[in-house]
Amino acid sequence: MDDNQNSYYQNKKSINQNYWKLSTKTELETHFELFFSQRFNFPSALVPILIENKVSKDNFELFLDPKIKNFLPDPNIFIDMDKTVKRIANEIENKNPIGIFGDYDVDGATSAALLKLFLQYFGIEVHIHIPDRFLEGYGPNISALNSLVSKGSNLIITVDCGINSYEPLKELNKTNIDCIIIDHHTPDDDLPPAFSIVNPKRKENGIEYHYLSAVGVTFIMIVGLTRELRQRGVFEKIKEPNLFRFLDLVALGTVCDVVPLKGLNRCFVKAGLNIISQRKNLGINALCDISDLNKIPDEETLGYKLGPKINAAGRIGSSDIGVSLLISKDISKANELASKLYQLNEKRKKLTNNSTLEAIGMVESEKNKLGKLPDFLFLVGENWNEGIIGILAGKIKEKYNRPCCVISLGQNHSKGSARSIANIPIGEYFLEALDKKLLVKGGGHDLAAGLTIENNKIQMFKDFLISKVEHAFQENELVSEISVTSELSISALNSDLMDWIKKLGPWGQGNPIPKFLIKDVIIKKLVFFGKEKQHLLVKVSDNSGEIDCKIFNINETAFSSVLEKNKSLHLLGNLVSNEWNNKNKVEFNLIDIMT
Repeated sequence: MDDNQNSYYQNKKSINQNYWKLSTKTELETHFELFFSQRFNFPSALVPILIENKVSKDNFELFLDPKIKNFLPDPNIFIDMDKTVKRIANEIENKNPIGIFGDYDVDGATSAALLKLFLQYFGIEVHIHIPDRFLEGYGPNISALNSLVSKGSNLIITVDCGINSYEPLKELNKTNIDCIIIDHHTPDDDLPPAFSIVNPKRKENGIEYHYLSAVGVTFIMIVGLTRELRQRGVFEKIKEPNLFRFLDLVALGTVCDVVPLKGLNRCFVKAGLNIISQRKNLGINALCDISDLNKIPDEETLGYKLGPKINAAGRIGSSDIGVSLLISKDISKANELASKLYQLNEKRKKLTNNSTLEAIGMVESEKNKLGKLPDFLFLVGENWNEGIIGILAGKIKEKYNRPCCVISLGQNHSKGSARSIANIPIGEYFLEALDKKLLVKGGGHDLAAGLTIENNKIQMFKDFLISKVEHAFQENELVSEISVTSELSISALNSDLMDWIKKLGPWGQGNPIPKFLIKDVIIKKLVFFGKEKQHLLVKVSDNSGEIDCKIFNINETAFSSVLEKNKSLHLLGNLVSNEWNNKNKVEFNLIDIMT
């Protein structure tokens, strides 16, 4: 048994087929506990978070309140930044129109909105094009680029896209129109022919800022652009803009693009949440209102309340509604757009729920036929909306802890999306399938990928993926584990601990929220709630007290089979603050169960 297995709680798998990894307290942690408890009244249960983030006695207070100025790089460290800001500054000084081509997700919408609001400050006419997911697909196309040119733009800036758009930019390059690419996606070896390309993932830039979102890169660019305009004496005539007022957009795009919340990203989100709480942006304000927020916005608000509504426009509606909302200067217009996004998101949720139930039925049928759960879940649906198949793949992956590919069947060609687990690099498999001519388009990351496929190749592609995953399972012991921050009694899960968790945030990708193990709890009460009674409240207790646990969309989890009154269980979850009706009650968000 290796060291990892020695640290697994009870050395068995949970209901979700995970091992719970407990860390042995080190001498350093014991020393930290004593120091931070005495100096700051800091809870010992959270010391592992400080160790993980390399927080010391000297930088503790800076970690609690990080300053952007301490993390923001000189914009010119990025290749092509200097020529980029000079080119845009020329357009500003000459009052020329500028075209912006953005992506249809939240990162693209916030990047486009940020750039337009900044340029409008100088009286520049700005035209934005957000592509239709179904009619145009991802990234620039020559027809849309020509449309921006026809509106008077001699300069087009792509944001959150363009880095792999070789052919359309090659066509644009035949004209006298310049294109600037501001992106954060991984480039191919051959870069597209653009005037300049600002991307932290360019090989010349090293790896230090690979974690930035597109809106983060866009913000750094306007910092450099502001400096260039200052050096040209532009602000002798007008007041210099306060760039910090744009951080609400940066925070929104950063959280919703699920990039690591570390370093500069953590600063962006922490500062941006403060701007959002001041309700400066009419569009974000309207979205908060229609979402019936009952608390000060936090990272969860951005990721689960606001972001999905903006994304809904690109998934099943008109792609440009999101960016139109974020740049709105009229309250009534902002409210109207927020209402449209709310309605689209409600429709998206219904489509997703219906498709999820159908997909679960397919998996269960296959499971019964094989006598076991397949290593890889490959699902094909005739009526699944292309805009929600990524969400659907994610839900199935979460429920069964298996890599999953979902295909939305089209007439001759079909679209697909996949979500994977650790040690199954689905993006690599898709690229290999593309090389083998199994796909028309395909690629992505280790944990998420997308594709376009000819219908007559779907079975071959399925067989290819299944063989790749089965080989990976045979070659490696694919262990799914969840790191436990601390083991606590229910009485220790209190408001003081919750306050410290809030101070240490924001939490998200790359900075996971603390997870706690509570042992030997007894289920006291089970109450279903929600419009369709789809959620479950579980009241549990131990010798020290009791706490409420909530499980959302219980039918999409594996928990229902083990939850019954008076049963004793071990629970893993994170602390949340329920601020409904100003109660400010601490609750336990259930992640996993062990019997």
